Amino acid sequence: MKHVLTTLGLAATLGLAHAQTAPRITSQSIIVNPVESPLKVSVWTAKDPSGNAVPTYVAGDRITLNVKATQDAYVYLFNLDEKGTIDLILPNKFASGGNFVKANTTKSFPDKNDKFTFDIAGPAGLNKVLALASKTELDLDEIAQFKADQQTGFATVTVKGGQAGLAQALSIVVKPLPSKDWVTDVAQYQISAKVATPPVPTTTTTTTTTTTTTSTWKSSFTSTLGLARIYDFYANQLKAQGYEIAETTAARAQIVGKFSMTNDTNATLTVKQRADKKTYDVVIVRKQ
Repeated sequence: MKHVLTTLGLAATLGLAHAQTAPRITSQSIIVNPVESPLKVSVWTAKDPSGNAVPTYVAGDRITLNVKATQDAYVYLFNLDEKGTIDLILPNKFASGGNFVKANTTKSFPDKNDKFTFDIAGPAGLNKVLALASKTELDLDEIAQFKADQQTGFATVTVKGGQAGLAQALSIVVKPLPSKDWVTDVAQYQISAKVATPPVPTTTTTTTTTTTTTSTWKSSFTSTLGLARIYDFYANQLKAQGYEIAETTAARAQIVGKFSMTNDTNATLTVKQRADKKTYDVVIVRKQ
């Protein structure tokens, strides 16, 4: 994606000049175009159509991000969490991951026809979603890159320094653009440290040998969420604690996930659905 450089080269050749104003960096809105532009962009979560409130999510919740621009534009969505981690949500390599948005058309991620969900994992705290809309496609190679061997559909963000680092990097990207041709908006949401229903496991058993400590958590409950949703709920809790998924095995009425951490702690999550289709048994075994 080199369109910014191409456009600049054309402008230089034709001797054209654009009025340009340095972007403003703020703690609330991250990066702002100080010039009034006919191009407007709005971003919001499904829980808050106004885009002005701060809705609360918990681990296991599914979130949908929505964006709309008043003119045809390329829209870039960044998520910044409490710890300063940056994720480029749009564009991505999924089926609906293109970021060209027609004027006054709502773009949702995930789209209702997507075969995946966007699940909340953590950490707890305030998250910001930055929408950057531009009349021309931007070159984000200095910010995020899609690697050939990447297992997920998201780009790897290379910017360091959290919100301040992202703001500085985007200031460099948009600075050559005509001031009227880009604009931003920010939506916020909170991830709660509390755990929603289904319940956390209620029984803990710990055994220790000379080399290994094993902790077992168990819970049985009824729910209408379905097997996959309940598994995702507990898997996201483990991810929020620093675990990474290593393997998932699905069989009839059962899903088993194997997780690991860098300190050699391993966890196995087993979710079983009973014959009544509404009672579930959850077991999490951790070994260190």
